[in-house]
Amino acid sequence: MKILDLFQLEDVRLIESSFEALTNESALVQMLRGSTEVRLLIDNDETPLAMAREDEGWKAVSFLWKEPSEDLIEILPELDIKVFKCSIEDWREAVMEYFSDKMLKECQPALDDLPADREKKVSDLIWKEWHFKPGDLCYDCCCGSGVGSKALTKMGLRPLAYDVDRDLLCRGLLEGRLQPWNTMLLDGTKASDYLDKASYAIMLMAGDINIINSWTWKLIVDQILELADNIIMTVATEEEAVFMEQWCHDKGRTCTIFENQRDLFYDRWVCSVR
Repeated sequence: MKILDLFQLEDVRLIESSFEALTNESALVQMLRGSTEVRLLIDNDETPLAMAREDEGWKAVSFLWKEPSEDLIEILPELDIKVFKCSIEDWREAVMEYFSDKMLKECQPALDDLPADREKKVSDLIWKEWHFKPGDLCYDCCCGSGVGSKALTKMGLRPLAYDVDRDLLCRGLLEGRLQPWNTMLLDGTKASDYLDKASYAIMLMAGDINIINSWTWKLIVDQILELADNIIMTVATEEEAVFMEQWCHDKGRTCTIFENQRDLFYDRWVCSVR
């Protein structure tokens, strides 16, 4: 569902410029001006989720990961407020869809060079490593163009994907491997600021990890270790897998590395974390 449907408006735009900007409290200041006509979105517990105000067009601010400011609360009694309800899950998905649609309008999709058999190879690996229930949430970390999400969906898992490369995300969205309501343009080093703990996470074909850039990859892996109980991460070389194994041990996690005979190019070395 789109945010305009939740607010029952013909058009509305979020003041936040990106998904990561949802934590930026400076956006709240912009809701102090405008007409007295306001629409407030709350969940079933009456927790505010978002607010829209007419100001040369309807503008909305999200309260995901931030709360209404005291200045904003003080002016509410003076305003003509209409209240609408939805679940926090519906609002979160609407926000992700909003930014996915915005990204598709602004980016140049990457070329699609995904081998036809890769999805099956990924599925076979996950079937071997995990015993999950249909509908279980699984993060597709650094998802690229979404082969992991497509495999997860077909297997009955519920993917939530993020990556910092907008062109790859756009390609995945256009190909239908990623869905706009569960995809985020998000820096992997900040993932735990936005996501709750889940049972499962994957990170497929992590990029070239070497002594120079290993500190960045360690930050990304540390975030994944915070987010999920069961994790599958794949890399091209054994040396890269050893990096990951050490980072897991540093966090007190059990990690098994092995060579994946299903795919000796993309996902050759696997780090399975429990």
